[in-house]
Order: sequence, then C-alpha cells, then structure tokens
Amino acid sequence: MGNLRIKLKYKSFEIELEGDKDTVQKEFKDIKENGLGNIVMGVDMSETTYIVEPSENAPKQIRQAQNVDFVDGDKPSMKDVLMKQLPSSEREWILVYAYYGSDFGRKPFTSKTILEAYESSKRKTTSRHANMSQNIKALFNKGYFSALNDEEFIMTEDGKHQANEIITRTHSTPLKQKKPKKTNSIGSEKPKSSKKGTSQKFQILKDLNLRPSDKAHLTDYVKEFEIKSNGDRIIVIVNYLKEVLKVEKVTIDHLYTAFFVLKCKIPTSFYQVVINTQSRSQWLDFEKVDDINLSTQGLNRVRLDINKK
Repeated sequence: MGNLRIKLKYKSFEIELEGDKDTVQKEFKDIKENGLGNIVMGVDMSETTYIVEPSENAPKQIRQAQNVDFVDGDKPSMKDVLMKQLPSSEREWILVYAYYGSDFGRKPFTSKTILEAYESSKRKTTSRHANMSQNIKALFNKGYFSALNDEEFIMTEDGKHQANEIITRTHSTPLKQKKPKKTNSIGSEKPKSSKKGTSQKFQILKDLNLRPSDKAHLTDYVKEFEIKSNGDRIIVIVNYLKEVLKVEKVTIDHLYTAFFVLKCKIPTSFYQVVINTQSRSQWLDFEKVDDINLSTQGLNRVRLDINKK
C-alpha cells in the first residue's frame, strides 16, 4: 500500500504527517482549513516531498509531491464573478481585480495589474481608465490597500475580507437608486424626518467595564497574544469576555466596544468580518450575533497557536 509523508516547515513552525496516502492528504487538508488557517495558505507546496512504499520489503523512494488539491477551491473563478456581475460599483470591481491579481492578497500588485484585468474582462472604457487612479486612491483611503512603494500595493486584511464578501455573494447587488425628493403642493421640499437611519448597527456598551480593578484589563490581556488579523483579535476578545469577565452572552456590540477601547481601526464591514470569522475561519460558533461563542477551532487557536506563552 502506498504511504505518504508530508513534512511542512514555515518559519519556526513544523508539521509532519505520515501514513496511508489518502488519509494523510485528507488530514493535511483538514488541518489547513480548520487548524492552521492563513499560515498554511501561504506555503509553497511545490517543495514538499513524500515517501512511497510499494511494499514492506521494497526500498523507499523520495519523489516530488504529487498534485494535491490545496488550492483555493472554495473561491469562484474570475469568469464566474464577471458572469454574475457581483461587484456593485467600479471601486468594488477594482477591489476584486486586485484580489485576483495579487493571488488572493498574497502578492503585491500595481495599477498595471488592474488595467490588465480591465482589458482581459473586456470592461475597459475611456471613463473607467480615467477614473482608475482616483478609485484606487479611494480604496487606499478606506484601508483596503497599503502602499509598499511608489508603484506597488498590497491588500490589507480588511481589503481581503471585503473582496471575499463580494465574490461570495449569491447574486449581484444593484446600486441603490436615489429616490426623488417629495415636494409639497407649493413645490418646497418635504421636511426631513428626525428619525435616525438604520445604518447604525452597533453601539458602545457604556456599562461594559473592560478595565476592572480586580481582573486583567483587556488592553493588557491582548498583549499576551500574537494577533495577526481582525479574526485573531475577535476570538481573543471573545475569550477575554467569557473567561475573564464571565460574560454569559457575548454580542457583536461587545466586540464593537472592545475594538473601540483597544483603539483599533474598526473595519467598515465590521459585521462581515465577524461573519467571516465564523464561516471561513470557523473560529466562532453562533446562530445570531447576540450570542457569540468560540468554536473548538477558535479555542485551540487562542490556546495553542497565537498565545505567546
């Protein structure tokens, strides 16, 4: 029976799996998706080796790794995004172009990358080309892009989250049309309503004490972890609220308040970041955002993967 050994090194991290070929491939894929997250996603698998043992008495042979399906199979192709017209604005199109052109945020990209995507998708027009630099700058100001130098950009975590939200939509989201203002009988505008809009989804919980006198402060607690993304920050906050403050039901307002107290940049798509931490990273467990818990994968990441101790 063919055996397979996969030995993976990434910086100070090392893992080795050995056994039946199909089982090892399945276990490695499961670890990548559920246990190691973005660490394994960035590793070049082309240098991985394995050992094939045709029988107990046959000599071992070391060969180059076969084609194991460790690519981003859960992401739609650019053609699918184009056919479904998933981006709802030109800036969203540029964000998607950058996402695919940077290998899902793993590599730098340039304005030429965006222009080539316009051309290959046959969406290039004179006006879109003229507005491209302005739209790139707007995405940079939103915190979706970060500049490496005068020509190259990289996608931030917020940018990758937002781009992924766009390409995983089930259908296109049309641009909202402005409704004409209603006027009264003499032609004057209708008085504006004093009722607040529905865009304010979150609130700061003023009675939530994140600097208790008898327990660790949240600001000190997060220093014990190597936080690499907003997803990491969210699960550390949930663990603090559950384990230190003994909060029975953690809500998205708790998380929003914690981001505010930590003086962290709050993502524009804060709700979607929380959803992605559950659906993609599988670090959270909840049905609604008024009762958020850590999943087994999230608890393991807090305890074993990002804990400095």
